Amino acid sequence: MRPLRALTRYVSRYERGTFAASIVGPYVLIVIAATVYVEIATRQPGSQGLEALVLFAVTSPTSELLMFLPLGSLPDPLFSLLIFTAAGLFQAWLLWLIARGRRKNKASGGGTPAPG
Repeated sequence: MRPLRALTRYVSRYERGTFAASIVGPYVLIVIAATVYVEIATRQPGSQGLEALVLFAVTSPTSELLMFLPLGSLPDPLFSLLIFTAAGLFQAWLLWLIARGRRKNKASGGGTPAPG
């Protein structure tokens, strides 16, 4: 229970921290679920690899930028799967930074009085 309390304390430091966590948390779960789905589905007999479009769609628009990289020449397809997953987690981090807002002041009312 202690890590959950630490996470709650961290999220509450920001003006819209709980709102941002409610957006970013499910998105991270979707990216991870899509990665697991693609990994399992592409290992099935008769798979042509089109299941990877699910991960491509979930991690878009960053995945569209990755299309300019020569990922087809990689020796292991697992590496490209990890790159697209990392792109989705990077997007989640950017979404957290944008949605969380500014950090709250620690002294919300007991600060120094204004002169005058």
